Amino acid sequence: MSQPHFTDGNFIILFGLHTKSEAAKTVPNHVKERTRLCIDIYRIVTTSKPDRNNTQVLVVADPNTGQNIKNILIESGIDEDLILLTDHPKSIEQTLDYVLKFIKQRANPPYIYFIGSVWHRDIYDSAILSKLKDYQIRFEGAPDHRPVDSVSREKALNTPTKGIGHYKDKLKNKAVDTIINYVFPEDKNK
Repeated sequence: MSQPHFTDGNFIILFGLHTKSEAAKTVPNHVKERTRLCIDIYRIVTTSKPDRNNTQVLVVADPNTGQNIKNILIESGIDEDLILLTDHPKSIEQTLDYVLKFIKQRANPPYIYFIGSVWHRDIYDSAILSKLKDYQIRFEGAPDHRPVDSVSREKALNTPTKGIGHYKDKLKNKAVDTIINYVFPEDKNK
């Protein structure tokens, strides 16, 4: 898809997955930070953009945490009909695949906001290059005050896989190297 001429609506992705998902009865503090940022972004979008009435929030979390986050969003003034919940994606890369399937159905894609922790940026950048590079998408990072070992364990779960673009680039580089080595051989005596 080429660069869209204009967007139609806004789509806010709140990435609420965390390592202790199974036992979560309450929302962990680092996910609450993401939720606060989501509420702030929603308020900014709905007060400043002309297509404010076409704004949706996708919460990606396990069922318990997702319902708790949804309740927080509703208490903050976001209409329940605008909040979508999913627990299918288990990583940032799978989340972006899920969103891509959702927005490809639209004639004009929405402007996308991805909300995660600050350390999600590296994973987000590598996934965007291969999946959503032709869409207008913005990363918003919330602070994460957990210990480094907790963050690194969670980061290991979100390590992106190498997409087809990576292998195409690798093959193209190898072909260019082969041609250059043929034209300019290392050994001048040949």
